[in-house]
Parts: sequence; C-alpha cells; structure tokens
Amino acid sequence: MKLLIDLIFVIIFVIFSKIAFSSQWIEGNKLVIQGLDKITARIQTFEVDVGQTYKFGVLDIFVERCVFSKPIFKPESLAFIKIKDNSDRLSEVKFNGWMFASSPALNALENPVYDVSILACKKVDK
Repeated sequence: MKLLIDLIFVIIFVIFSKIAFSSQWIEGNKLVIQGLDKITARIQTFEVDVGQTYKFGVLDIFVERCVFSKPIFKPESLAFIKIKDNSDRLSEVKFNGWMFASSPALNALENPVYDVSILACKKVDK
C-alpha cells in the first residue's frame, strides 16, 4: 500500500513540476505593430510576419522574433525587432532589441518623426 501511495505521489509531482517549470512564453508568427507619424499625426496599425520586413515611411521594420505569455499568466507580448532608417543615403540601424507591449517606453525607438510600438504577438495558423 505504501508503495502505491509513493508511486501516486511521484506521478503527481512529475505532472505538476512540468506545468510549473515549463516556459511561460509561446512563440508567435505574427506581430501587430502601431506606428505614429508625428508630422501628419496619423496612426497606422499593421501586422508583420516573423522573419519579414515592413516599410513604414522611411523606416524598415524587421521582426526577428515575437513571443506572448500563456493564458494562465499576466498578458504580455515581446518582440525582437530591427528598425532601419532610410532617410539618408546610408541605411542606418536605429533600433535593435526587444520591445514590450505593456511598457512601450521601456525600450523605445528614438526618432524625431516616427514612433513605433508593438501591440500584440499572436500565433496564426497558415
């Protein structure tokens, strides 16, 4: 009887440890981005596939990776993006890093004309 109770305890421990220690992030394949043109005061919302580049004004926005939290955790989306400024003859990388949907000012693009922030990362079946 004790062996059976120990076996049940071990099985329950293994099941709950896998749930507790598994990653809280889900890989997404589509990123929802919001861009603001400060000159015209127009806001544009667009979706970009991971691994693709989107042209917003003179900016090229490349989405390298996006992840979002599982439903049992606090909602959050993160994206690793690269933004190039093509306003001069030299194409210069102006931003290269992670952006957070819940805290856009934490790690933001610094540009006098454009503001770019992420809204959500999602997984879309193709």
